[in-house]
Amino acid sequence: MADPSVQILRLPYINHTMKPIPKKVHPRPMGQIPQLLCEFRRNRFHRHVLAYPNLMPRPTPAFLRWLPCLLLLQASLWAGSVAKTPQVTVDLLAEPVHIQPGKPTTLGLRFRPTPGWHIYWSNPGDSGLPPSVTWKLPAGWTAGELQFPFPEKILVPPLVTYGYEQETVLLVQLTPPQGQPLPPKIPVQASIEWLVCKETCLPGSATLDLTIPTVPKENIDLQKLFDEIRREMPARIPEISIQAKQTENFLELTLLNSPKVGDLSFFPTEGDYVDEFQPAKTEKTSNQLVIKVLLKPKAKVPDTLSGLLVAEKPWDTSGHRALAISVALNSPSTSTSRLPEILFFAFLGGLILNVMPCVFPILSLKALHLVQISSESRSAARREGVAFGSGVLLSLLALAGLLIILRASGQALGWGFQLQSPPVVWLLLALLYALSLNLLGVFEFQVLLSGLANQSPRQGWTGAFASGLLAVAVASPCTAPFMGVALAAAFALPAVGTLLVFSSLAFGFALPVLLFSLFPILLKFLPKPGAWMNTFKKVLSLPMLAAVLWLGWVAFRLSGTTAMLPILLGLFFLTLGLIVYGKAQKSFPPPPTLRSIGFALILLSFITPSFLLKTAAPSTATTSHPLGRLPWSEEEVSRQLAAGRIVFIDFTAAWCLTCQVNERITLSQPSVQAAFRDKNIAFLVADWTRRDPAITAALQKYGREGVPTYVLLRPSPNTPPQLLPEIITPSIVLEALSR
Repeated sequence: MADPSVQILRLPYINHTMKPIPKKVHPRPMGQIPQLLCEFRRNRFHRHVLAYPNLMPRPTPAFLRWLPCLLLLQASLWAGSVAKTPQVTVDLLAEPVHIQPGKPTTLGLRFRPTPGWHIYWSNPGDSGLPPSVTWKLPAGWTAGELQFPFPEKILVPPLVTYGYEQETVLLVQLTPPQGQPLPPKIPVQASIEWLVCKETCLPGSATLDLTIPTVPKENIDLQKLFDEIRREMPARIPEISIQAKQTENFLELTLLNSPKVGDLSFFPTEGDYVDEFQPAKTEKTSNQLVIKVLLKPKAKVPDTLSGLLVAEKPWDTSGHRALAISVALNSPSTSTSRLPEILFFAFLGGLILNVMPCVFPILSLKALHLVQISSESRSAARREGVAFGSGVLLSLLALAGLLIILRASGQALGWGFQLQSPPVVWLLLALLYALSLNLLGVFEFQVLLSGLANQSPRQGWTGAFASGLLAVAVASPCTAPFMGVALAAAFALPAVGTLLVFSSLAFGFALPVLLFSLFPILLKFLPKPGAWMNTFKKVLSLPMLAAVLWLGWVAFRLSGTTAMLPILLGLFFLTLGLIVYGKAQKSFPPPPTLRSIGFALILLSFITPSFLLKTAAPSTATTSHPLGRLPWSEEEVSRQLAAGRIVFIDFTAAWCLTCQVNERITLSQPSVQAAFRDKNIAFLVADWTRRDPAITAALQKYGREGVPTYVLLRPSPNTPPQLLPEIITPSIVLEALSR
């Protein structure tokens, strides 16, 4: 990089030929001035600086002999908070606001290019480099990333670059340490590098020093400059929903609920796939705005589009003309080409789902039941394995079909949507409670749950089929690794592709039981049947009862305190009904009256809470966040990013068992919490326990269809979101935070 203190001294009013050459000036040249004056008096200064020809027509005028000294004095001023070259002037500014401990303050790097020259945006386009800065700050201070205002397109055929030909200011947030008194004046130093271009490009660098007063004097003009540049920064507006798709050679962005802002221009924050020599087309309808951008031939468009939409008119009342977007690309051709990979991820997700805590007890019982019946009839074991797989497949395809229909009707839904309904949560709670009592021997299901327990093999395939249905029901709160990516891609496919992905998920989920039933030799690795199985059944009732308590907590989160009475009433009727029904089973012949009373009580227990439980409003439903965590909203995300903070979003739900496990073993760990505090990272919780279209839209924006989802956002709008895996460990989180 060239040194910005290199000055080229041009004296156009000398009436004889001379050749200017650069003279490197020390950043603090005051100590050199006596030596330079001495050389000047000996009439040798011009040989080192101005390089006059050896034969001069006349002596140098006296005022010109002192002019280099004056220029050297000016250069010493540039070494402070201003650097100047013939191509650009760079200075360091501080917003005139009171600085408080722990609260960020804003600095600006102002670039004023000479007419005809330009610097570059964070994505320079076909060529160029954006400015960069390295900070030297007092102990405990932190600096955010550079924030760039929206650029202009600079066409230099055949190249197109994004940059600034006019004066512009790049903003950065500096945050002082929390809880420490601040001195009256704060010294900061910025080492800046840039590239400035015209027909040729020249690199530049400078080290600028600035002393910031903690309580500055009022400066209306400087504050106005910061206010104006903030209006040129990209804004995030949660009310505007954005969809993106690729059709042939065009990229089509559809904006719903958009104000009337005139024609749009698209600036990608990464990649080089837009044909800028063909103007984008903006189409307006009553409630949406569509921009069609021509793509370069054979251009590779990223799966997640990040960029700016710059409008003729402001997007909001604050005057922002640039809208920052980050949206998953809905490309049927791309998704179809990745179909084998998506199917493989779905298969792996279904396979791993078998060992998730919400599913494992049921599958353990099923495997032990296969051990028991295979010793009597291998054909019966095969029939039950196929019936179990059929139940899994049918239930998942039914769930996928329901999701497709509801989403086509405009509903914002994702994986686990059924558990956002209090009646569904109650039905699942009652089913697990009944299964717990079944494992404890209170009663026996002769049809529906016969395949789960130590029952007669004559019960047939109906119990195994019901086992598959039940396994999918209790698996819905869980999200296994690879499932998030597969499910997100599934809904970008046509309906047939979506059903194929869910079929692959079902095959992976049912595979262990199918293998045990079709290949009895594998059963040798399991314990032989015996009296211990009855004890094992009672042991497995404990995690089932724990799941019942957890679902009761979910219902409480959904419906608030009003959920307690209906649930207790329903469990009372259900317990009484199952005890009466169990008494009838143990009598021979079973008394019809006793069975009828048992059935009536069971039916009453299922119906009563289903009608009484309602979803509470967000203001009354019970929600709480640990100290230091904030409730998620798009406005809060924008506010924290504008303050220069990194944002960590935890998309979670009370009914998501994987979320709760991640919270206990990772996010609540002292080392992880200390990392969030030390790095001043904003921790936002997006609670999807209740149905929330805004959270659903945010998940889809990040390419996910369910929870858990963990997203890291950095202040620069040009940095794409960083997604963490579904199952996280402290090392995974700490590594992501340290990047």
